[in-house]
Amino acid sequence: MSTITTFHAVLKGLPRAVFNRCVEQHHADKYCKTFYAWDQLLAMVYAQLSSASSLRALELGFNASRPIADLPYSP
Repeated sequence: MSTITTFHAVLKGLPRAVFNRCVEQHHADKYCKTFYAWDQLLAMVYAQLSSASSLRALELGFNASRPIADLPYSP
C-alpha cells in the first residue's frame, strides 16, 4: 500500500503537459543532457517544501528519501 506524501500531493496539481509545452516553446531543454527543466522544477519544489537552506541540505534530503527516479512524474 502506498502513501501520498505532501510532495506527491503538490505534484498532482502541476499540469505536466502545460509545463512541457512551455519548455518546448522556450527551448529550455535545448542543451540539457541529464538534468532537464522538469527535474529542476522537482528539485526547487522539494527545496521549498523541505525548507532546505543550501544545496547540501537539498542533497541530503534527496538521499535520505527514495531516489529521484522513483518520484512521481519523473521522466
